[in-house]
Amino acid sequence: MTVLLIEPFGGIAGDMLLAALLDLQDPRFKLQDLEELAEVLLPGRVRLELESTRRRGLRGLHLTVHGEGERPPTRHLSDLVSLLEAVTLSERVRAESVAVLTRLAEAEAHVHGIPVDQVHFHEVGAIDTLIDVVGASLALERLEVESVFSSPPLVGGGTVTCAHGVLPVPAPAVSELLRGREVRRPAPEEADGERTTPTGAALLCQWTDRFELPMRFTNESTGVGAGTRDSERGVANLLRVELGSTSVSGEPQRREAWCMEVNLDDMSPEEVGHALQQVREAGALEAWSVAAQMKKDRPAAVLCALARAEQRVALEASVFRWTSSLGVRWTRLERSECEREQRRVDVAGSSVRVTLRHRPEYLAGEPFGEADLFPEHDDLVQAAQAAGLTLREARARAIEALLQAL
Repeated sequence: MTVLLIEPFGGIAGDMLLAALLDLQDPRFKLQDLEELAEVLLPGRVRLELESTRRRGLRGLHLTVHGEGERPPTRHLSDLVSLLEAVTLSERVRAESVAVLTRLAEAEAHVHGIPVDQVHFHEVGAIDTLIDVVGASLALERLEVESVFSSPPLVGGGTVTCAHGVLPVPAPAVSELLRGREVRRPAPEEADGERTTPTGAALLCQWTDRFELPMRFTNESTGVGAGTRDSERGVANLLRVELGSTSVSGEPQRREAWCMEVNLDDMSPEEVGHALQQVREAGALEAWSVAAQMKKDRPAAVLCALARAEQRVALEASVFRWTSSLGVRWTRLERSECEREQRRVDVAGSSVRVTLRHRPEYLAGEPFGEADLFPEHDDLVQAAQAAGLTLREARARAIEALLQAL
């Protein structure tokens, strides 16, 4: 399986990612392909400049998108979607691009407290961001990437100046996009501004379900993209990508997990359900609740979750923020985890992610099938709404498409 591994050790922005993908030196995706895309999207209004540079003494490619003869426009999401629908793009590239832009719109709407259709995209609507989003989606298609992995991004620290004024780092939209995800922050003395932009965060969240690296990976080519600034403190402002393949061992991996339990006997079922959702968004591997009887036979619920060790603080904070609990219980467990990979299939013109489970060797004699495929619910909802299908019909099409591909 062809895999793209993203390592945003110095942060991530749309132009950094595109530069790193071009630095792979793969004949399937070259600067000429990006220039042709820019001409299709915005005829005669874009000039691309790609140069080799250094950040803290390390080499990388830097990409600059020049808007010829106009200021960065202010657009709404509907304007960008209409633009993409009016040009010749594959369904995969169009669907991926719209999904990323929609994530950005929803994040901006949330932090500003306004409807999505009222969001003014100062940065997102600008020429360079449009090229970044669509260009990155085109690169995935041209490079025939079947699955994307990423380590947690460095978000930076301090403040950043944008169209909305001076904002804390990470910017509010970045925090909203990465909610429930693990991120990396610099030490206070190394904080030097923004390292992860909203566009970079939106691309990562669209392409991955969580930030983790594959269990086994064979690197075939490496690319390095450089940010605009050469930071004076901390790690170099660089992003590394690796294009390669993964293999399956046939044995489940046994990894440490922690089980959290919280007794709740003074909250309504609706409040327990809301708290459960917050725990999931805080990064739980799994989260559920079970009925219980407390003292004086009061009906209650036990909120439970599984998490990695590094997520325990985030889960505890969520519990103490959204419940009346005075404490939580933790138990160390060992979890056997099947290897998995994520594929993308087309369902009536929409891109749907499907997780594929690799069975361990001791089940090799049993048939592989639908029970090993798990379409992403949010993608199914979007595909069903776009094509007028029921969720069951969309799910059946996604599974059939992947089974045929396999």
